[in-house]
Amino acid sequence: MQPDILARLIDTGGIQTWGSRDLVLKPNEAVTIIADGKIQDTLSETVLKSYTGGWGRWLGSRIGLGSTDHKLLFTMTGPFDLLFLIDGQLGDGSHARGMAALRLQFNREDCAKLLNVFANGPRLLDRGFFVRLYERELEERVIRPLLAEYADGRQLRGREFQDAFEMSCRAEMRSSFGLAGLTLLKAYCTVNQTDVERLAAYQHQAQLAQDSRQVDADASLAQLERARAATLARIEMENDIAHAQARGKAARKLEHELKNLRKHEASLHAEREHAQGMADVRVGEQGAELQSAMAAFEIVQQKKQERMRMQAKLNGERQEQTDVMQREMMQMAAEKAVLTPEVMLEFLKQQTKQKEADK
Repeated sequence: MQPDILARLIDTGGIQTWGSRDLVLKPNEAVTIIADGKIQDTLSETVLKSYTGGWGRWLGSRIGLGSTDHKLLFTMTGPFDLLFLIDGQLGDGSHARGMAALRLQFNREDCAKLLNVFANGPRLLDRGFFVRLYERELEERVIRPLLAEYADGRQLRGREFQDAFEMSCRAEMRSSFGLAGLTLLKAYCTVNQTDVERLAAYQHQAQLAQDSRQVDADASLAQLERARAATLARIEMENDIAHAQARGKAARKLEHELKNLRKHEASLHAEREHAQGMADVRVGEQGAELQSAMAAFEIVQQKKQERMRMQAKLNGERQEQTDVMQREMMQMAAEKAVLTPEVMLEFLKQQTKQKEADK
């Protein structure tokens, strides 16, 4: 059978050939033999010799020998995948779209259950038939209720969502799959990018672009800072060179001036030595003159002091005589009762004049 064909029901009475045909069953194929409405056996990995067609079978059917209703149910027993569309709303109202993959298998012992499907279906069952058969039930019982439990599209990327999807498929679809003899091996889904994820991706891209611009700006600023530092270093180096050259010129000029100053200092030192010698000579002469002058001055002072002592002695004697005479005159005036204030005032005036004259 073709890869997309999963089961086929054949009425062997419709196979009319002159020669009989052998049926070769591969490891992933099984055939269920149905005769007169009864299931006889299910075979796999075997060869059925002269099982269909041939002159003998045609003749037997004509004269009423053998079974009148003979059918063969061929089934693919290997695992196969059915793909279902996912279209539902999350808890936040955003849509989630994608694909759900269910890996199923027909067990050899359950192949006869496919007769339940063939009773109201075509004689050839492919993947598309089973997708149409189960898509509405899967959407209503598994996909939509499960998506409503998640508030954010980013939560659909976690392992928890995949485990919950598989468990829901096993729990909700077990009876439907069991009626057709199907066994669920694996279930998973792939969800497209949701609105929240698009927004997060846009925000990430915007942040990345902003970070890139910031990095470029920082790089530009760093480059400008390096250029500024290099310029400042060059200016400082040029300034140092100019200062060094100026210091060299100034040093040479100062050295020349220092030599001139040393020459001038030497000449001044010689002149100072000469002047010092002349000054010493003059000081010696002046010292001798000063000593002679001081000696003369001391003699004069001694004579002056002697004269002043003699003058003071004479003044004292004259004052004593004056005082004696004045006491006598006052005594006489008192005796004669002529000692009046006017006399006393005149007496004091005469005494004052005498003292001023003694000075």
